[in-house]
Amino acid sequence: MDDFRSQILKETRELMLNEQQHEESMKSWNGNETKGFELQFAGMKRGVPQKSGVVGQVFISEDGGFEAIITGYLVKNNLRSISTSFTLTPSSSLKSEITEGLHPLVLAVGSALTLNHVLMLNNVRDEILKLLTPKEVARMASACKIARAVLTSTAVDNTFWKKHLRADFGAEKVQNTIANGRKFHGVYCEEARARRNQRAAQPHNDNPYLIGVHQPRIDPHRVDPLRVPDRNPMRPIHPDPDAEWFNPQGGFLPPGMPPGNPQVPDLFRGPDHPDLNPLAGGFGLPRGGGSQGRPFMRGPPGSGGFGGGGFI
Repeated sequence: MDDFRSQILKETRELMLNEQQHEESMKSWNGNETKGFELQFAGMKRGVPQKSGVVGQVFISEDGGFEAIITGYLVKNNLRSISTSFTLTPSSSLKSEITEGLHPLVLAVGSALTLNHVLMLNNVRDEILKLLTPKEVARMASACKIARAVLTSTAVDNTFWKKHLRADFGAEKVQNTIANGRKFHGVYCEEARARRNQRAAQPHNDNPYLIGVHQPRIDPHRVDPLRVPDRNPMRPIHPDPDAEWFNPQGGFLPPGMPPGNPQVPDLFRGPDHPDLNPLAGGFGLPRGGGSQGRPFMRGPPGSGGFGGGGFI
């Protein structure tokens, strides 16, 4: 009975200290078949001093074990105003049960509404858990002690973790967990870790043709996007190394093909197209004007009209 009372005192002090509520006094009493205590705390809420307390009475239960009735209160007008009252029994989840039972008192003395306080509200917490996966809930539970205590509490364990343990690992795992008296959260984490390790130990089917995100051309009827050049001139693309006119070392390119990107011809690169092959011959007769004899010169018009000629 003394050990049970000591555990309740330890978890209650830690919970209230996280809410910046400092212990002012502690009273205890002993009887033949009962033991009790009263913790009083003081703190500030939005600049206003306030007092609160927790009273616990430990009894011998009907089955010969122990049970405790815990009552949390606020001091208003020098009178104790009860915020919450619940019953505890010795268990491995004593910390989460105290956190869940005292959450009305914690919400009353908290100086600000945080995620931990939101998770203590059963209705709000259940709606949030409907939108999260077990992996996301496990990450949230690792944020701090209070979040872990709330997300692994008996209420969450018997709903969220039990449901996902059955869905991901089968009903037999749920039955074995109940028979062994374990928490669904702990069994789910063990099974998920074992599945991850098993997948990591399996040999990978390494494909020597797989480089980065490029998928090799396995099907002969399939079009390989890296071997078929994109003819869209609106964006730069790498030249096709299989093209006949591609020469990575430099050299002659067909007329009108700039060396920067051969897929986008620039037919008006200079005033007289110096990139055209001078040995290829003419491209038609001139049409007169200021550019007679120089059909590809973009010069001023003459008496015969604008410059230009040939088939371009």
